[in-house]
Order: sequence, then C-alpha cells, then structure tokens
Amino acid sequence: MTALAYLNGSFCDVSQAMVSIEDRGFQFGDGVYEVIVTYNGRPFLMDEHLARLRRSLQAIDLDYDLDARPLLPVILEGLQRSGLSEAMVYVQITRGVAPRHHLAPEGLEPTVVMTFKPRPVLPDDLRLRGANVMTVRDERWALCSVKAITLLPNVLARNRAHRRGFDDAIFVTDTGEVRELTSANLFVVKDGVILTPPRTESVLHGITQNFIMKCAAGIGFAVKEHAFDVDFLYGAAEVFMSSTNVEVLGITRIDERPIAEGQVGQVTRRIHDEFRRRCAATSSPAADRTVA
Repeated sequence: MTALAYLNGSFCDVSQAMVSIEDRGFQFGDGVYEVIVTYNGRPFLMDEHLARLRRSLQAIDLDYDLDARPLLPVILEGLQRSGLSEAMVYVQITRGVAPRHHLAPEGLEPTVVMTFKPRPVLPDDLRLRGANVMTVRDERWALCSVKAITLLPNVLARNRAHRRGFDDAIFVTDTGEVRELTSANLFVVKDGVILTPPRTESVLHGITQNFIMKCAAGIGFAVKEHAFDVDFLYGAAEVFMSSTNVEVLGITRIDERPIAEGQVGQVTRRIHDEFRRRCAATSSPAADRTVA
C-alpha cells in the first residue's frame, strides 16, 4: 500500500500532498505534532496522545478546536483507508499560511497534516545488543515539554552521533544534569530502583514513558523521578530508553563506556516483556474499532 496522507480535509497519496511555502510550519517551525502507532490494527494509547496534542496546542496559543473539529474520526478513517495493521500515524498542526512575518495575523486557518505509513520495527540485532550512545550538550529551547516541530537541535545531535558511529545521543546540561535522548526518554536502574529525569518543562513528558512507569510498577519495581549527572549514568546497573517507535530499548554503551557488562539487562528485558504483554490488551475506547 502506498503511504497515505491527509491534508486539510482530504486524503491523498503522500506524493500529492502539498503545503504552501508560506505555511508558518515551514517558515518558522510554528506548529506541534504527535506520533501514534497501531498494533494489530488497534491504535495504542490514542487518548493520551490526543490529550498531549491538546496541551501542546494550548502551550503555543495555536487556536485549533479539537472538540469542534475532532481528529479521532479522521485518524480512524485514515487507518481504514490505508489498510495497514501495523501503522505509524504522524499528526501535525501548524498555525497556517500567511505572508512571512514574525507576528502572526489573527484568524489564520490552521494546517492539519497526517501521514499513515507502516510502523517502523527495530532490527532484532539492535534490540539484542542494545544501543551505543554518546552525550551531547543540551542546546534546545527551554520548553521541551511542548511537542513542537522545531526539532533542529535534536536532528543535529542525532546526525552528529550517527557520523561518529553511535545510535543516538543523550542531552546533558552545562551543569552535567542528564535530560533525555534526541527522540526518546531515558531510564536508569540503580540499586534495584528505576529512575527517570524529573518531568519538568526541560524534557518531553513521554506517553510511552508514562506507560512504562506503570508497567514497571506493575511487576514490582519502584520508579522515581530523580535528577542525576553523567557520572551517575556511567555507574548505573542498567540504562534504557523509551519512545513510541522503540518501545523499550536497552543502552549498553555510553561515550564508549560499557554499562554494566555491555549487555542488555534483565530489568530492561522484563519491562519490555511486560510492555508487549500490556500493549496487546490495552487500547483507548476508540481502538475498539479495529482496522480492516
């Protein structure tokens, strides 16, 4: 099936979806987004993703009424049209089209874009060996809790890591405090406790991250939000990341240093097993409608 797109009320092939060069998303990165996946035709954590999208819209004062113009029916229709059972749905809303000026005119019509593509699956060898990552200086804007489309620092860090032979990068502040990866949240295991950096405005409040915290607690692991530095990270018993696309992925090397013995740890494996078990049975109310 050719990848499907939705643009301002119409479905079409991705190659036919065109947005104005004066769209503020293109000109200024003035927009927000969400990524939703399906398992066996069922959207995963749909309500949580749409709730975060609402928060992001409010955070940048983007006037799109999700109650008057709900996206859920569009997403479900797009999934049905795509015929994809294992899909990745990308949703982006920008402030709309206007002559290029920092000051946005009143009354702009937001641009709504979606794509429906096969869900990416991590290579088995990467999941088995775990990720090899590097640390980088956090040069992003202060409101990382807003899922904005302005991702240039993340893109630059990820590409820099790739060029140096790493799978990803971890953002670290000038004071040494660890934040998150370029597109994933971070967890460490230390003394039998699972820690994740405090969910302030400086990190994305991950939907998958929150789900994993519930998974961990459900199988008997204490989970705490706690600040830590790079040295603490190097000394962790286990380190892993989470996101919509990677689910749970162990990190076995950081800055060329092996974590524990350079193997994906048992806690990481147990949490991923629990994640997979729960995601097979967990869906939003809308997900009761399966995709043909």
